[in-house]
Amino acid sequence: MLTRAGSVVVFLAVLAFPFFYNLVSTGYSSSATAQPQLKIAKPGKCVEDTAWMRKNHMKMLIHVREKAVREGVRSVDHSFHGCINCHPKREEFCNRCHDYVGVKPECWNCHHYDL
Repeated sequence: MLTRAGSVVVFLAVLAFPFFYNLVSTGYSSSATAQPQLKIAKPGKCVEDTAWMRKNHMKMLIHVREKAVREGVRSVDHSFHGCINCHPKREEFCNRCHDYVGVKPECWNCHHYDL
C-alpha cells in the first residue's frame, strides 16, 4: 500500500505525463517557433504599429465591419481595402501568418482577394 507521500508523487506524475509526452514527441525547439518573414509591397508606416496590429488587427477589422454594416460609416485606413492597398498579395502576407498560428479567417467568405 502506498504512503500518503507516495500517492502524491504518483498523482503528480500522472498529471504531468501529457505535458512531458507532448514536449518530447513534438521535438520542441526554439527554431520551430520563429515568426514567418512577410513581404510588404509598400513599406512604410501602417495605420498602427506592428506589435499592435499583430495582436489586434482582427478586433479592428470586426469593429470596422460592424460600423460599416450597421451605421454606414466607411473608413479607408482601418478597412479591409486599406490593408490590401499595402499588402496586395494574400499568399505572401495574410496566409503566412494565419497558417503559422493555425487559423482560418472568415474574411474570404465574403471578400474575393486573389491579387
